[in-house]
Amino acid sequence: MNPQIRPLTADERRGLAAARLVAVENAPYLAHALFSTRPVAAVGLATFAVDRHWRLYVDPATLTEWGPQVAGAVLVHEVNHLIRDHAGRAASLGGQVDHKRWNFATDAAINDDLIRAGLPLPEWVVTPAALGLPDAGVEEAYYAALTPEGKPDAPEDGQEDAGEGGCGSGAGDPVQPWEPGLDDPTMPGLDDGQVAITRRQVAEQIRDAVAKGRGTVPAGMQRWAESELTAPAVPWRKVLAGMVKRCTSLTIGRVTYSYMKPGRRQIPGIITPAMRAPRVTAAEVIDTSASMADDDLAVCLSETNGVIKAVGGSVRIIACDADADTARVVRNARDVKLIGGGGTDMRVGIAAAEALRPAPDVIVCISDGGTPWPDRPTRAHLIVVLTRPHFADRVPSWARVLVVDAAQRAVAG
Repeated sequence: MNPQIRPLTADERRGLAAARLVAVENAPYLAHALFSTRPVAAVGLATFAVDRHWRLYVDPATLTEWGPQVAGAVLVHEVNHLIRDHAGRAASLGGQVDHKRWNFATDAAINDDLIRAGLPLPEWVVTPAALGLPDAGVEEAYYAALTPEGKPDAPEDGQEDAGEGGCGSGAGDPVQPWEPGLDDPTMPGLDDGQVAITRRQVAEQIRDAVAKGRGTVPAGMQRWAESELTAPAVPWRKVLAGMVKRCTSLTIGRVTYSYMKPGRRQIPGIITPAMRAPRVTAAEVIDTSASMADDDLAVCLSETNGVIKAVGGSVRIIACDADADTARVVRNARDVKLIGGGGTDMRVGIAAAEALRPAPDVIVCISDGGTPWPDRPTRAHLIVVLTRPHFADRVPSWARVLVVDAAQRAVAG
């Protein structure tokens, strides 16, 4: 049975205000996020939930039953789904997403942080310990462990019952038929630009709270803020789109026009094109030799996140020193395994990337540059990202060279 969606009454708004005050008291660094949500009543939902446009669905009966303390803690939980972009990360998992297991994985990662921060969550919430998983893990790792091929299995019953729709489409669940559209005048939500700005402001507030020495910011939230604020130096979406002009599929973006899907702008008698971007498959070779200092590796991770966002999903990563490690599918730079520490020969890693199937359109190699390079053009477009500019003249002329000076970035940071 679908919940009844309507605006909150004055009494319900007062009850939610009390819960928000508790939430802000427990997590002051999330105040901007908590007050950026758009609360609406969801009669019959039996829980709280969020959608992709930052609407907060509150069942009035549940709000009363929980009281301000528990409801405030659950508000912090729901806002964590939004700031950590669990909807976008679910879409990046690839294949048929098991939404129930993703909900367990994300709930466990959030609740682990909130319990450590001392929030008064209900006893029945999902935790890593309840799932037989290690503490302080990331969502994608928990999800992989909970898949039918992995262990342990997600419990079927007795754990956090978030209703038929889980924690909502804002947590990575399917969009529910009762969710209003983005432009609903009675219950407006946030558009993508507003969401991006809000996430960055929250990340800055978390960074400031950590800098002031407040010990209540959970480690997982600190990791997310650092990742959000470490922006890549390369505009990867434009770079990749410019190198791969002929693609069989297109994805949403603002790079080029296409008539494959009509544009939103309506002109009588004229079909307008939509702005689209090429869908590019990429492999990445990361130099993990002994010459790569911490600053160089920090560039590797920030640019890796940029590549992942540009291709709209995942990237196959090969760590390489004088030998190439096995390619690993990565959906976030957090999951990159920087294995190596020996000599340097990027030719080995680039050859391993070329041997991947399906073959990548683009190979991105991130290195300090002190390495031999292939003596003939690769089949895939090769982009070399150098962390030390004085090695630029070593790169073959047929490869595209981009310089992200690790030393200058470290000073600027």
